[in-house]
Parts: sequence; C-alpha cells; structure tokens
Amino acid sequence: MTISYEEAKSIAHDGDAKAREALASHDDIAPELLYFLAEDKAVTVRLAVAANPTAPMHADALLSRDADETVRAVLAEKIAGMAASGKWDSARLRELAHEALMVLAKDQVTRVRQVLSEALREVADVPPDVIRRLAWDVESIVSTPVLKFSPVLSDQDLIDIIRAKPSPGAVSAVSERDGVSGEVSDAIVETADTEAIALLLGNTSAQIREETLDRVIADAEKIDLWHMPLAMRPKLPSKAAVKIAQVVAEDALKRLQARNDLSIEATSAVRDIVLKRLGDGIALLPEDTGGDDADSGMRLDDDDIFDRAAADWAAGTLDEAALVRELNSGNIKFAKAIIAVMADVPIRIVERVRETQSAKGCVALSWRAGLTAKSSEIVQQKLGLVRPRDTLRAQGDRYPMSDDDLTWQLEFIKQL
Repeated sequence: MTISYEEAKSIAHDGDAKAREALASHDDIAPELLYFLAEDKAVTVRLAVAANPTAPMHADALLSRDADETVRAVLAEKIAGMAASGKWDSARLRELAHEALMVLAKDQVTRVRQVLSEALREVADVPPDVIRRLAWDVESIVSTPVLKFSPVLSDQDLIDIIRAKPSPGAVSAVSERDGVSGEVSDAIVETADTEAIALLLGNTSAQIREETLDRVIADAEKIDLWHMPLAMRPKLPSKAAVKIAQVVAEDALKRLQARNDLSIEATSAVRDIVLKRLGDGIALLPEDTGGDDADSGMRLDDDDIFDRAAADWAAGTLDEAALVRELNSGNIKFAKAIIAVMADVPIRIVERVRETQSAKGCVALSWRAGLTAKSSEIVQQKLGLVRPRDTLRAQGDRYPMSDDDLTWQLEFIKQL
C-alpha cells in the first residue's frame, strides 16, 4: 500500500507505536522519516528501521549505537548482508557503512559481535580493520567464524593471531581454514597445540612442508590424536610414510598400509614395518585385500565393531565426547558404529549418509542421537564429508532445522 508523504509524516509524529512500526517497515517512505524513526522511543519501531534495507545509512550509523542490543544485532546482520551484495552507490555511503561496522565490531555485548562475525565470515568486500577486530576478539564464538572462513585475513594476520592466541581455540580455527599455506602451517606446528595440529593434519587442503611434517612425526608417538590424520594425509611423501609407519598406533598403521597412492618402494617399506610390528597375518598389500572393506581398503578384522559400540553404550562408557573424539582422531569406522548405536538406526543408514555427503542427513542423525547442535557440525564435516562452507550451522544451542523437518529427514534417509 502506497502512503503519501504527508500521511507518513503524520504517522511518524503522531501515530501509535504499532502504526509507527508498520511505517518503519515500508520500503517506499522518505529517508528523512526513517531517520526520524531511528530515534523513536519504542524499541519495536527502531528494530523495524534497523531491519529495513532502504533505511538511509545515516540512520544505520545512528542505530549502531542504539541502547538496545537486539536493535544492534539486527542492524549488524543487515549491514553485513549489504556488504556482501555491494549495495552502496557512493564513497560516502561506503564510509558511513564501514564506520557502523567498526562500531558494531567493538560492541560491548558478545551477541552483537557474534552476529556480525557470522554474517561477515565469507564476505570479501569489507574493511580489513573490521575483520581483524573480530578475529582478535577474546570470545571464541566471535573470532572463530572469521578465523575459519574470512578471505580478508592475510597469512601475516593469521600468523600474528596464531602466535598471540587471543581467544581459546583460535589456533584450531585457523587450522580448519580452506587452503592453509605452508607458512601458516609452520606457525601452527610451532605452537605445539595438540588439537590444532590434529585438525591441521586432517585438513586435506592444508599445505604442510615436508620438514614441518617431519617435526610432527618426531613427536607423534606420544600423541595418539595425530596418528590417524597422519596416516591419511594426502600426497604423503614416501619418506614421511615410512617414518609414520614406525610411530603410529595399530589402527592407523593398518590404514596407512591400505593406501594405494604410495610409491612401490614406500609400500614395500611400510609392509616390512607392518610385518615386524603386527605379524604376517596383517601385512597384506593393498591389492590383496579383495575389497572386503570398501570404505578404507583394509582387511576386515573388526567385524564386531557395531557389537563393541553397543556393549560400550550399554556399559555407559560411550557419550557425545567419545564420539567427537573418535571423529577428530579419524577413526571413522568406530564413529559410524557409535552414532548408529546412539541414534538407534542400522549402521547402513549411517554409511549411506556418509556416501551421499548429506548435511541434512548428518544433522538428523545427530539430533536422533541426542547430540548438541554444535556437535552436529563436527558430524557433518568429519563423518559426512560436508565442506565447511556447506555445513548447516547451529543457531546458538538450537539445531538449524525444525523438529518436523528433522523427523521428516530421518524418515527419508531410512528409505535410502
């Protein structure tokens, strides 16, 4: 419905709160009236202006300092969305927008900064100072989104943050970035952060220099968390493969032996080590496995893995933390059995979800298994092989799908 200027002006000055709120939501009223309403005494009216994409940037700059944190959070999401779509026609508007973004990045309320970080995490056209401010935030829920995804952060920015560790988990967040460079990997390894290094090793897009990998291998015998991701590193140098075979635990050693991308010399050397450490019954060349286990290429020597998971669950020794630990260590076969038991579904359902790399399927399984929404992100990436940018993110403590959608998704995957 079109409203005349005089009518809109009358409502802005003399209308009741509901009428003013409705007016503030319109996309075709004069900018000066929206600016006027940005100072309205009613929070609901200011919220409507904050959410209105046609509000003048001067109004947004004003609202970035609003007394109500919900107004500021809604504004943060809107301006970040505008940054992503490049909806500023002049240098002055860009300047005002950037000023508002920096004010929000400095907001005293964590929630406001978190909303801004989530909204800006993959936006390239945003002032580097704003992203750096968020990346250096002392709260992990603020810093993690941009540390994991922002294309604005340079290698030097990341290295400085790795060395300073401004927030818990900052180094781990960088370890999970797409395409971590060799220089950044060096800095991560120098921290001796066990979890961050495990995540780096499991990041197939990360570049790790051979000499850096050698340093990790030298300490790996004492750190079980590194064994499986070391054994599964892509494009593994032959010398490194032989060194890894000498230090990793049995399950990782068998996975290493099952690889078919090593040189003949490396494969032979690894087989010799397997012979020495595990005996002749296990020392089979990959082509001798006969395809018993299509998931790993290894000989099937753990047919009772589902029963083992069920027994551990019944004994009360399996929980969400155990599942996350197995996923992060790369022990996917046992992790599949654990989530199947926890969700009370056949293991073939879990395997099918992994094969189809279904984010929604992983979320539904996590929900059925009683996991927290945050852990469902780990299940998607580690079990479901879902790319970070395609991961369905937790909304605070809530799942990113409704209960009805999750129930429907469960019924759907049972038919796969």
